[in-house]
Amino acid sequence: MDSDMSVLYINGEFVDADSASVPARDLAILRGFGVFDYLRTYGGVPFQLGAHLRRLQRSAALIELACPWDLETLGEIVLETLRRNSFVEAGIRLVVTGGDSPNSFMPGGDSRLLVMATALQYMPAAVYQRGAGVATVEQHRHLPEAKTINYIPGIMAQRRAPDAIDAIYCVDGLVVEGTRSNIFIFKDDRWITPDAGLLPGITRAEVIKLLGRDGRLELRAITLDEFYSSDEIILTSTTKEIVPIVQVDDVTIGAGAPGENSRRLMRQWREMTDAYALAGRV
Repeated sequence: MDSDMSVLYINGEFVDADSASVPARDLAILRGFGVFDYLRTYGGVPFQLGAHLRRLQRSAALIELACPWDLETLGEIVLETLRRNSFVEAGIRLVVTGGDSPNSFMPGGDSRLLVMATALQYMPAAVYQRGAGVATVEQHRHLPEAKTINYIPGIMAQRRAPDAIDAIYCVDGLVVEGTRSNIFIFKDDRWITPDAGLLPGITRAEVIKLLGRDGRLELRAITLDEFYSSDEIILTSTTKEIVPIVQVDDVTIGAGAPGENSRRLMRQWREMTDAYALAGRV
């Protein structure tokens, strides 16, 4: 089986991906009104499934989109979608659409639920071994705590920096988050991560737990000047896991290679996810 999805769930049915469709009158198509979440497996086990499903529900609530499926039902659909496909490791995307509208603008019909699994796509090994670069962009994102299907700001930002692994949103001189990632910096012998105006990443939450063991962690605003002068920087996300950043715009970070603290954290992450897979827990 190739990396394309084979069987997906859409509105109560499991169907072949090639025959799946969403009506053109759905507000996800007409107005970009909808939310989604994305998770991955380790050892075939969905990682932090409950946390991702709760975030999906929270995103829907933030944009006042009906999401009538409870956590148990959503979890069962995810697991059945995985069973109906045969990927060694998978990425799972859940989408709640705005549903049909009586006037092509205001919600009026039932939301639709799509659950899709694809073969997991891995980042190149060189990204973790040598580090990557990011580009900053001044951009305020509406309702950043909601994971919506509207990625116009992110796509436009990444187009302006095609060689960067991600574009980093800055607001009024503060560094907030990446278009598809959260950020941590290491400076003055401690890790720092922004605490407001961002999407609460699931990987970010797990990294915070790892860093909380030794107490060298601050949750607070990060200025652009601090970002440029960091000793080390990492990005965290479901797809990237933990990526060391060695360049911001045209500024070299640290020695221009992944730092000791970043490498240690990456090892701790791998140990944790390996244990998660062996435990076989959801």
